[in-house]
Amino acid sequence: MKTQFLAASLVSALAGITGTGAALIMDDFESDSSGSYTVVDDGTPDGTVTFAYDYVSAGIPLAPNSAGGSMGGLRFTVNDSAGTADAYTAFHTTAVSGSYRLSVDVWMGVETGPGSTEMMHVGVAGDGATFNSIFSPISGSGHFLSVTGEGGSSSDFRHYNPSVTSVPSGDASYLNDLMTTNATGDTYQTIFAGGDFPGSPGNRWTTLTIDVIDGGDITYSFDGTPIIRTPTEASAGQVSLGYVDPFSSQGPHFVIYDNLSVEAIPEPSVAAFGLVSLGALALRRRRR
Repeated sequence: MKTQFLAASLVSALAGITGTGAALIMDDFESDSSGSYTVVDDGTPDGTVTFAYDYVSAGIPLAPNSAGGSMGGLRFTVNDSAGTADAYTAFHTTAVSGSYRLSVDVWMGVETGPGSTEMMHVGVAGDGATFNSIFSPISGSGHFLSVTGEGGSSSDFRHYNPSVTSVPSGDASYLNDLMTTNATGDTYQTIFAGGDFPGSPGNRWTTLTIDVIDGGDITYSFDGTPIIRTPTEASAGQVSLGYVDPFSSQGPHFVIYDNLSVEAIPEPSVAAFGLVSLGALALRRRRR
């Protein structure tokens, strides 16, 4: 009971730290903002990258952080025809540094059952030139999170670090009962309860936040609940959005991003994040 209370307190504390400062990047994708991005592919492009895509007319509900009347997003597809590995990464050309919070709404469109292995990825501290891929090959820069839409991989939630690259299941950075990367983990099942693919963000809106504390930790959260926390190895660089299929599967799948924002975290909030991270470490030790 004490452990459960501590866990709930930590989540509440982290969710309550909203003290962001100056806006560094803001993009609602209502107009064509492609001039603010560098799009990198894996050398065998077989998909699409569409800015200001009218997803509302395509039958997708409005993103949770969009104003009424909005309709635009950034849409990616991969493996449209050739059935080979395919990857796109769009780097925002504004370089950021220090401590900051990235927030973006994500819709992963999945039109068939599990097994597509197509993965969204969102990154920070990138080099602006290297495409992100968690598998086949492992490629990237800075830190990024890679997620399947339908739980079709044994590694549905994976993250990339500069030193460890594709961090495997069982690592303490994964904040769930089994420290698993699989969508069956309790944290994923709680965040993404019900729906078409329980434990996965397919066919629903979710809001991803990445809190970067320079000299501290990076925390990835969905809808306010942390799923991964890892030491910050790099904070300066470019943020990125993308989509990848490291295998030969084809299907009418896609990802849409909306309401990208990057805001500085002022020093008092940085200190608060440090306290929450220490509490999380204590909770992890108590669980073992």
